[in-house]
Amino acid sequence: MTTHNDQNSDTVFDEKPRETDPSQALTEVAVPSDASVQQTIASSGLGVGVTINNRYVIEKELGRGGIGVVYLARDQQLLSKRVVVKVLLEESQQNEWVRRKFQQEIEALTRVEHPGIVGVLDAGALPDGKPFLVMQYVEGAPLRAAMRVEGMELERTAHLMQQIGRALSAAHDKGILHRDLKPENIMLQRLSDGEEQIKVIDFGIAKIKDSLVAPETVTAATVGTILYMAPEQLSAKPVSMASDVYALGIIAHEMLTGRRPFNPDSSFQLLEMQRTGVRVRPMDLRPSLSEEAERVIFKALAFNPKDRYQRAKDFGDDLAKALTADAGVIDSPVSGRLSDPTLPTMPAGSGVGTNPLASERTFPAGASRETASQAYSPQPGSAPPPPPKRGMNPLLLAAVGLVLLGLIGFGAWYAFKPNSASQQNPGGAAVTTPERELSFSLTVRKMRDGKPFQEPFETSGQEIFENGWQFWMNVMPTQAGYLYVINEGPQPRNGLPSYNVLYPLDGGSAQVAANQKVESPPRQSRGYFFDDEAGTEKMWMIWAVKPVPELENVKGVANPQDKGMVTNPEHVRALQGFFTKQRAASNAQAEKDKKRTIIRAKGDVLVNLVELEHH
Repeated sequence: MTTHNDQNSDTVFDEKPRETDPSQALTEVAVPSDASVQQTIASSGLGVGVTINNRYVIEKELGRGGIGVVYLARDQQLLSKRVVVKVLLEESQQNEWVRRKFQQEIEALTRVEHPGIVGVLDAGALPDGKPFLVMQYVEGAPLRAAMRVEGMELERTAHLMQQIGRALSAAHDKGILHRDLKPENIMLQRLSDGEEQIKVIDFGIAKIKDSLVAPETVTAATVGTILYMAPEQLSAKPVSMASDVYALGIIAHEMLTGRRPFNPDSSFQLLEMQRTGVRVRPMDLRPSLSEEAERVIFKALAFNPKDRYQRAKDFGDDLAKALTADAGVIDSPVSGRLSDPTLPTMPAGSGVGTNPLASERTFPAGASRETASQAYSPQPGSAPPPPPKRGMNPLLLAAVGLVLLGLIGFGAWYAFKPNSASQQNPGGAAVTTPERELSFSLTVRKMRDGKPFQEPFETSGQEIFENGWQFWMNVMPTQAGYLYVINEGPQPRNGLPSYNVLYPLDGGSAQVAANQKVESPPRQSRGYFFDDEAGTEKMWMIWAVKPVPELENVKGVANPQDKGMVTNPEHVRALQGFFTKQRAASNAQAEKDKKRTIIRAKGDVLVNLVELEHH
């Protein structure tokens, strides 16, 4: 499901990398909202075999956006050494701001010579006047690809953060502010000795002091990637080195805990969250972190720029020192915090995603988000328990009858007791209420540019997932009964909650046998996908001894025509009343060694709310 959490903002920003190759050293540039160039061009005019400047032979296109195209090429004068060539699109030349920023990127890269910053090799113009830039080819992958839902290793994080801090300070010392730091703009290069070398890339919207090629600066525009912006940058106020440090603090938090410190629905909400401060302490998410490491991160994330580190190098060095001291402590994985019902147990970076496949349609379900679910049927004995994905943004629906994209990365399990949890018999003797149990897991496959990147892995669901990843949900009750799965959308419809039926499909039976594994969707299908936006999704999972009338009345809408949407106001109110009445405390425990989450509750009905986040 895809969601734009800031549709009402005047700020144009790039929330995801546009690369189509892990080694590409460029992401799309953010442009002021009044700029004329904000569309993707069909062709740049350069094809395989074309030679630029009688020297660089184009091998393939690495990626493109609305402003420029990046190619992999061979330098014929340097023994066919691989290089990256960035070309400004013809349509972009009509925009003065874009032309100026392209020239400033060249100036920025030529000013700084540092092993942690991608090097510039050449620049010029094509015969038709389009400018080009030749850069060092970084054979590696973005930092984003190295991040783990449970957090990266402490020593590795220390090593990388120290490098990033020093590279960034090298740029700052030359009067260059990056303004778009994020994991996608930091490449990891594996050296011959096995060591890792970082490369900060994409200075496309950098601010340069005393620029020689473009002295004018755009002051009334906010540019960058909103989720990594400092408060002053988000407010279109003057930025400083401390603004880049703030972005680096967010990256460090994400590297260590698997989640960003804030998960807003809009730029305005983000600013308020920044002003209030980090709600969930990094130490709560990863108990092995020391108070010193947490203090260093909090200082980098201070709301007032004056209270932050003024040099990125100092931040990187201090964090590295704290983390290497922590390395002697037994490193615990990120905590799911299932015991705290006010916090999402599965943090993620960007909402649930839409299925990238062309055969799928999207169905709007709200202004800032859209809820979608993909149709599927239970398959006993199917794939192993899969890992839950973070908050999924509702927008995905399969056109070929798969219509209900799942917000099913069950990160937070809050179970609910039945209203008849205990009764008394006529004689006054208390009747023992049986305990019910349900296991849940996800099968997840990492995706890159819509294609499988790694083999599927299983998880208990207590992780943070990435945009575009594919997943399947596995549910298995230990007792026979009736199983239902309902997605609750983030945006109400006509003042009422929006519900989508995920299971059962086409009015089929909800009855399941004891220890029957229900796979949704079937493993042989394409599965669900997290979309490109951040957000938190809700999914209700219900198991009952007998059929539940409120749910039996709506299960027939899970078909290609109705797309699982419950549109009858009477049925919506009935569902709302049922969830309100049945929701109660229950015991949810992640068994990470078995890659599953166990939900327990007493009574004839078990109701569990799952909340997921992703980015």
